[in-house]
Amino acid sequence: MNITYVNAKKVIGSGNYNPQQMMTLLDLYVAYNRITTEQYAELMDMMITL
Repeated sequence: MNITYVNAKKVIGSGNYNPQQMMTLLDLYVAYNRITTEQYAELMDMMITL
């Protein structure tokens, strides 16, 4: 598990973020291989369900 994923999960879990900016960040993270596509899907699902 990488630090980028862990930190993004904490921020999303806290609810203290701008959804549009977070989507952009997650897109960049997956594009630059900072997170996997599975992690990307999980984080996007977390944003939708919160």
